Order: sequence, then structure tokens, then C-alpha cells
Amino acid sequence: MHHHIREVAARRDDIQVRIVNVPPPGFWRKVAAVAVPGLGRLDADLRPVRYQLAQSAWVARRLPGWIAGESGERVDVVHLYTHNAGLLAGRALRDLPYVVTIDSTNAQSNLMHPAREPTRFSPASTRAVRPFERAVYAGARCVVANSAWCARSVVVDYGIDPGHIEILPMGVPVPVLTPAPDSGPRAGRALPRVLFIGRTMERKGGYDLLRVHQRWLAERCELVLVTQDRVPPGRNLTVVDDVRPGDGRIDALLSGSDLLVLPSRLDQWPNAVMEAMSYAVPPVVSDVGGLPEMVLHGEAGVVLADRAPETLRDAVAGLLDDPDRRSSLGRRARRRVEEDLDVERTANRLLDIIRDAGRGGTGRIPA
Repeated sequence: MHHHIREVAARRDDIQVRIVNVPPPGFWRKVAAVAVPGLGRLDADLRPVRYQLAQSAWVARRLPGWIAGESGERVDVVHLYTHNAGLLAGRALRDLPYVVTIDSTNAQSNLMHPAREPTRFSPASTRAVRPFERAVYAGARCVVANSAWCARSVVVDYGIDPGHIEILPMGVPVPVLTPAPDSGPRAGRALPRVLFIGRTMERKGGYDLLRVHQRWLAERCELVLVTQDRVPPGRNLTVVDDVRPGDGRIDALLSGSDLLVLPSRLDQWPNAVMEAMSYAVPPVVSDVGGLPEMVLHGEAGVVLADRAPETLRDAVAGLLDDPDRRSSLGRRARRRVEEDLDVERTANRLLDIIRDAGRGGTGRIPA
């Protein structure tokens, strides 16, 4: 998101943007989030809140210097992405307007575990951090929620006035498309190509898709897994594990794919799905986070009704068997991005919100 904001802001003459990226946690921030033996397995050791507060404490110590700037020219408004960066930054932000953008609240994300279901102790982390988090939302000039799913949590779980919230999806660039066949496998391949993009297989449902493919669909389509996890060899299976940001590999894979399948166990607002839609590749996704809002079941893709393997099999097989429907969904997915999820539009809208929050100053914004 910061990359897109930087590029869009560079084309505007009404604001100046300074972006500060919080680096990965160092030794002490990692120590603060170490699992407690015994309690960690039960999710009863408050590990999420310890990590969130440790990260925010690191930010809070440095925020006054960032606000002042190297030249001593104070900024007019601050943008936080996300709320966890500002949990302990109340003093630094006390006399300065700020906007916070989120894709999920801690009430949502603290219940999202990549490898297991949450336990009865999991909500304790949310309760412990709630006063800090609510203060961040309440003090912001505007809370920008990437989805209605996220916005509902800000209202219901934290008691924030809906008029204080703006729902604004983060978008993606809209690529120029080259002509492609209206039906059948792209680029003259013998089999349609099903693409999965997920750094971790477990969290993104990659292993679920792999099992369904190898059991039922291996002779009907090629499966390409873009992931950093190790995956055993299989029939009509390709693993791409050396993709780097900006190298163009994802764009090439998307332009040559027939479906994107992301049966995530947990997710908020994944870029990979929007990127597929921008290439007119219809997505098949699970009913989690903001994905149903992004895909709009039956309009720009398919939202799975449940996590049963047979449901995933039938959804993918149905699109493999119906190239006309696949092509129609792809065109509508592309139109959805053009009309609602074009980052040129969404990033400019976010910058407008931030600028308006700091009106009366010079318009210099650290994001």
C-alpha cells in the first residue's frame, strides 16, 4: 500500500508524503512475543497483545522524531497503517490530527490462527489490548476500513460512531491486457491452469487445494502453486518458490492462468485476488474476511459456501467445465477492478482523506 501511495502522491502537487516503514522486529521485540510453554499451546499467554504492544512501544519512541522531521519542519497530519502502530503513541499524537487505516481489528485478527482454531482463551488478548486500540480509533479524525466486514467490528466491538468511519478498499494497478482467447485454456495449453498465490500454504488454504487437485482434478487442470513453503511433487503440479517483488513473474503467471483459487482459512483483503481480477482471471475464494465483498459471489467470482473438500472440488470443476461462464466471470472481475478497485482512484481518495484531516497546514504527510 505504501508503494502505491508513494507513486500516486508523487503525481499530486497539493501534498508532500514522507513514508516510514516499521522494520521487522529485532531481538527484544521478538523476546516480548515469545510463547510461554504450556500456555502458548492454549493461546492463553497473551502472545498477540505482547507483540502488538512491543511493536507500538518501538514506534512510540521514534514517532516524535519522525513528526519533527530531519529539518525540524513539523508535519501537519499523520497516517497510521495499521492501528497497532499507534497503540502506545497517544502522547506523540495528542496535539496532531491523524488518520488510521485498517484491514481488520484485533477483535478479528486475534482469532485468526494460521495452524489451528482459536481456543476459549483467545479473546483474552483482545480484551487486554482493547483500551489502547479503542483510544486509537476514537482519537483519529477518520478510521479508514478496507471492508464493511472490518468497519462492522470497529462499530460493534469498539463502540466507534459509524460516522467516524469510511469504508475504502485498497486497490491494485489496472494492467493493459493483451487479447486472449474467449474460451478454452489460455495460450494454447492442453490443460487449463489453476493458480494459487500464498506465501504460506496452511494459512491460505494451499494444502486444501493441493489435496483436492491431486485427488480429483490432476488430470483436468494444471495447478501452479506460488509459495515459499516446501511442496511434494505431484501430477500436473508446478511449484514456483523464487518470485521476488517487482520481478514481473506474478503478472506473467496471472496473464496465463484460467482461474485463481484461494481457499484461505483466514484473510482480510488480499491483493492477490484483486490482481487476478485485474487480469480478468476469475477467483474462487473462501468466505472469510472481506473476500465476499471483494469477489461478489456469482458476479466477479465464486465464494465457497464452506470448507468441505467437495465444495472446493465442485466449484473448480464447474468452472473448468464451463469456459463461457469462466470467461464471463473474468470480464466482470476486470470491470469490478476498473470501476471500484483501481489503486489510482483508491489511493487518491485515501490521500484526500488524510489531506483534509490536516487542513490548515502545509500538507506534509508521513504515511
